[in-house]
Amino acid sequence: MRKPDEAVYTALKKLNDKGYEAYLVGGAVRDFLLGKINSDYDITTNASPEAVRMVFDEYTCYNVGKKHGTVTVLIGRDKIDITPYRSESDYLDHRHPENVTFTGDLEQDLERRDFTINAMCLDKDGNIVDLHGGMDDLQNRIIRTVGDPEKRFTEDALRILRAIRFKAQLDFSIEEETDRQIHLLKDTLDYISPERKKEELLHLLCFENAYPIINEYLDVFQTFMPFGRIERERNDFTDPVYSLACLLKDCDELKLRSLKYSNKEIDLIKTLIASAKIDIDDDYQFISAMTNIFRKDVLAFLEQYHHIDLKERYEALKQYMVDVNDLRIDGRQIEGFGYEGRQISGVKRHLTDMIWQKKLVNTEEALNDYLQNHRIE
Repeated sequence: MRKPDEAVYTALKKLNDKGYEAYLVGGAVRDFLLGKINSDYDITTNASPEAVRMVFDEYTCYNVGKKHGTVTVLIGRDKIDITPYRSESDYLDHRHPENVTFTGDLEQDLERRDFTINAMCLDKDGNIVDLHGGMDDLQNRIIRTVGDPEKRFTEDALRILRAIRFKAQLDFSIEEETDRQIHLLKDTLDYISPERKKEELLHLLCFENAYPIINEYLDVFQTFMPFGRIERERNDFTDPVYSLACLLKDCDELKLRSLKYSNKEIDLIKTLIASAKIDIDDDYQFISAMTNIFRKDVLAFLEQYHHIDLKERYEALKQYMVDVNDLRIDGRQIEGFGYEGRQISGVKRHLTDMIWQKKLVNTEEALNDYLQNHRIE
């Protein structure tokens, strides 16, 4: 059996040498068995947090999860989270247990975990501890809760989004009863913080198969996002914000703000949604879509949205991509042609539009000459 990575092996051995049980646990074990890279290391042990710090007194240690007793140990460049075996009391808010109790029982610790494929342990010699059929589910490519799915999702509603995300990430199916409870308990997502829902959504949108999976669980996502059914079969976007913009027909600012999107993120999403509606073969529409602070994002988005290379066209039309602040003429010069107050803003918009139509070039000489010969009402 292949042994765990060097830093993990070192941590497990040091704990074992001091007489403590210790196992790599969770997603790192799952990915280890799948032959995938995972540098997010969690170790579970019957050593107390104080004992862990004593075992690793020569290493840099951080108390990052005081409530759960987690000690993070820095071994080389790897950060390893070491947590005592624990059990959890009833969950009062569909997210956090009322009490966490440290226990010396590995079995109790594994019973509280979310999915069978995340409830396996690995010792320093590469031996697997699997008490909930995780190996079988891994081989059969199935996501199944540890124990009763209704209980698991009622305890922590975030597990609903995690199950869907794992389906996309691993390209697995979700076990029938687990899947049924996801739909039945979708409204418990109201108890989950906006930040965590946003985090899981953006993580999901990194995967190529995100769109058909969102369609499959549209009722779940509609509890917190105004998604409609999407016809695209693949998510070809390199940025999850681009993927999100493709899912939204219109920008619901209140929904986005409720998920803690910043003003800048919302402005970008609005710009991308608008750009998706243009005719990219129309020079005027293409130029106007590129005339904003997000032009690099818009170009990348449109290339991925339409599966086309637009860089050559962008460079050919770049000279026309100006806004009112880019004009080679200022308000005082415009005043010299007999305009005042709000008229000056109107003149600037008119000049900008003429440039977008490629009827003007943005030089001081050309703009002055135009104003000399045209009266703008």
